Amino acid sequence: MSVHNRYRLDGARARPYRFTPLPVEGEATAGQGDSWQGYQEGFDQGFTEGQQQGQQKGYDEGLAQGLEAGRQQGFASGRQEGLTQASAQARDELEQALVPVKALKGVLEEGYQTQVRQQRDLILELVQRVAQQVIRCELTLQPQQVLSLVEETLRALPDGQEGVKIHLEPAAVERLKELAPERIQDWTLVADPGISPGGCRVVSENLDADGSAEARLETCMNQVQARLEAMDLAEQAEAAGAPEHGDH
Repeated sequence: MSVHNRYRLDGARARPYRFTPLPVEGEATAGQGDSWQGYQEGFDQGFTEGQQQGQQKGYDEGLAQGLEAGRQQGFASGRQEGLTQASAQARDELEQALVPVKALKGVLEEGYQTQVRQQRDLILELVQRVAQQVIRCELTLQPQQVLSLVEETLRALPDGQEGVKIHLEPAAVERLKELAPERIQDWTLVADPGISPGGCRVVSENLDADGSAEARLETCMNQVQARLEAMDLAEQAEAAGAPEHGDH
């Protein structure tokens, strides 16, 4: 077979091909316009629906988040308010419960302070009695101590005293005359039964001084008593100014 016969077309077997007809210029323009208009309408409708859906979704999410945030804030605020009210109520109930306790405490403290003062007064009285006995024994064993007592009392008198008389118990006058007559020669001694042993009373025209050991001891004990009472007042003032336990 020759080359020419190999590629020769067979007319009987050939199929005709139909080309697509060319669009008319007016018809093509109208079709494209309708297509674009439909696209634009679809886009606008889709945009509107999408916007509405997005807005609704955003609203729903915002509402849920707002509800959650409000719930948490409300819970925290309510919890704090509840704690405050509970604390105030508990404090009031505690104060009411402590009223009888404080009253009992006051009664006990008052009774205790009264007992302490009574015991202190008894101790002071006992000390004073013991001291008086010791002084009397000392003056009895050493009568010359009366001389020192009288001389000390005379030195304490203001200058210019006239008509000075020294009152002593009768036994002391006799002992002084025996022990130191030269020291008492310028004194005017008066035997006074009202003077206790070891006592001394110096009297002038315008002065009456009790120089007895008892008087001096009484003065000393009064000073001790005043000091103790001042300490009691200071302790009471400090206790009154101190806050109660649990008060803030």
